[in-house]
Amino acid sequence: MYQINCKNAFQLEHCWRILRNEAKWLILRDSLKARTRQPATRPATQPATQSFASSINVNEDNEEMNSGETLERPIGKKAENEKLKKRKNCDDVIPTLSSQLDEIKEEKRRMHEEKKESMRIALEERREAMRIASEERRELIRIKEEKNEVEKRKMEDEIMMKDTRTMDPKQKEYIHLRHLEILRKS
Repeated sequence: MYQINCKNAFQLEHCWRILRNEAKWLILRDSLKARTRQPATRPATQPATQSFASSINVNEDNEEMNSGETLERPIGKKAENEKLKKRKNCDDVIPTLSSQLDEIKEEKRRMHEEKKESMRIALEERREAMRIASEERRELIRIKEEKNEVEKRKMEDEIMMKDTRTMDPKQKEYIHLRHLEILRKS
């Protein structure tokens, strides 16, 4: 068929036998089958393509094609280079992202430590303020007690110095008992 269309023998038949079941040719074969089924008008440049497509025996070795194994189209050079480029870019990005992640973690740890330290300082300041307030309260209580003691002594001194000559006997008795009580405490 090829010899009839092209006027010479097909020189690469040994290659065709190796490559005819590759995914690329299977996809091309399927697309050519789909085109031949569509009754569309073709431009003048396509008859050569049609004659070439018809020269290839698409039904040849149909048993090998339907053997149950699904063949995938191999990746092309451009796609492979793009994939390699993306992987290289990813390989370049990973250390950068890793170092940025480490920096973020370190910053977070440092901020946590600073927060912990500021909380510790605030707690110490609060404790110190409470201690000072407690000391001030104790001092205030001590001063009040001293003031009360001074006032008490002043009253006792007044009782001890009281002149009992002008008092009636009950008042004298009361003052005399208070004198004894004051003397017992001292």
